[in-house]
Amino acid sequence: MQNMKKIINEFIEDMRLEGRAEGTLREYTQRLNEFSRYLSYKNRAIDQITHDDVSGFTKTLFKKCQKITTVRCKLSAIRVFSLWANKKDYMDSVIISPGDYPKNVKNRRIKRLTNEELQIFKSYIDGLQPNARAVFWLLYGSGCRVGEAAHLRASDVTLRGKAVYIDIKDAKWGSDRCIPIIDKQAAEIVWKYRAELEIDNRPLFRISKRTIQGYATQFAQTTGISFHCHLLRHTFAALLTERGVPLTTVQYLLGHKSLGMTAHYAQSALVDMSSFLPKINLKNVEGED
Repeated sequence: MQNMKKIINEFIEDMRLEGRAEGTLREYTQRLNEFSRYLSYKNRAIDQITHDDVSGFTKTLFKKCQKITTVRCKLSAIRVFSLWANKKDYMDSVIISPGDYPKNVKNRRIKRLTNEELQIFKSYIDGLQPNARAVFWLLYGSGCRVGEAAHLRASDVTLRGKAVYIDIKDAKWGSDRCIPIIDKQAAEIVWKYRAELEIDNRPLFRISKRTIQGYATQFAQTTGISFHCHLLRHTFAALLTERGVPLTTVQYLLGHKSLGMTAHYAQSALVDMSSFLPKINLKNVEGED
């Protein structure tokens, strides 16, 4: 960011001269530095920041499962900074108002595909052309993002022992990782497709992210099942959680920056609690013979 760190420091010093408490200044610094990192990722200079950037940052905070009160505090710091930067001519306008602060919004609980829906899904994708079939099996078996799958090259799929790995590069939020395809059937289908493919510089599946999403929409319309590609990531996380895979492992496989986000994805796991329940000796219960 062009001079962003210097400008934030100048803002903090001005706020100190106005008599703001040191605790408040530390909070301002932390929150503005987080916003600055987001802007740097978006390659936005301070004189280019708009209301849309604030909206995008807000969505990012909610994707990290941050509480509304936390988000409101961070946006409040950005507003104070924006008012100051506008007076200093660092910004052409004030990019946020109190009306932009989030209200009491309930996070909708996302449910994984049921076992019956998964069977319908698998039957459906097995009827697609080979490249589309393979990419959906990959999404199901690895939990990778649809954009990550669309950008894979043939050289990014390798066989290590008897396991199939995909090497994800230039991923969202710097979440590059080399991960196995967990589901056995998915691994076999993807590797067979890869092994029979003519190797060149084109993407592995010869299919765009938008086209993959189009197939997903078609599946939803045909079957009546509420479905989109990202639901496969939630389903992947939930299924692993049901198998007892540690949440930290699921976090790595999904490429999440925070464990809280992974917990949000795994929330629809169908956990069998019977093994945790106490075994009551009914003979000791009053009224039993």
